[in-house]
Amino acid sequence: MDLRTLLAAVLGVGLGLFFLAVPDAVVQIHTAGRAPPGRGGEYGENSSAGRWRRVVQVVGVALVGAGVYFASVAL
Repeated sequence: MDLRTLLAAVLGVGLGLFFLAVPDAVVQIHTAGRAPPGRGGEYGENSSAGRWRRVVQVVGVALVGAGVYFASVAL
């Protein structure tokens, strides 16, 4: 059993589950410190968050899949 492959599996599954559990936090962390693209709209409104939330969830599913693959290879 290769330790690095097992660690890659744990990291992939853990990070993927984090992406699936709290996609809004991942989007906020990623966009911290950036100026908003448009100045129009109501205060606190974020119309593009729904699209990016889906992207983060898809990446989370891919990470879980990769983690499961690495776990199957390691074991």
